[in-house]
Amino acid sequence: MPHLVIEYAEKLEESISIPALVSAAQQAMQSSGLFAPHTIKTRATPYRHFVAGDKGGSFLHAEVRLFEGRSDRERESLSATVFNTLCQFAEGVPAVTVEVREVDPSCYSKRLPF
Repeated sequence: MPHLVIEYAEKLEESISIPALVSAAQQAMQSSGLFAPHTIKTRATPYRHFVAGDKGGSFLHAEVRLFEGRSDRERESLSATVFNTLCQFAEGVPAVTVEVREVDPSCYSKRLPF
């Protein structure tokens, strides 16, 4: 924990370096100072079939999942940091969104290293 999951319209792979986006987003999470760098997991998932608005445009959406305990200000700052990072890659993308979600630790399971 935390997890940063970036969802995007698959056709953006033609104009955006997804590996660079993932690296920049990982760095944004690290620069927030809210997490130990080794705990951050960032990944991206493309969507081929979707509807985004009435014209079917493209999108970038990031969901940050973290354990409870961060202040409203910390979550807002984190959201803005990730959002600004996505926007650096999103020229011409009509929908860019970020959501920060708190995970109840009692409902989260994790396999620990051996």
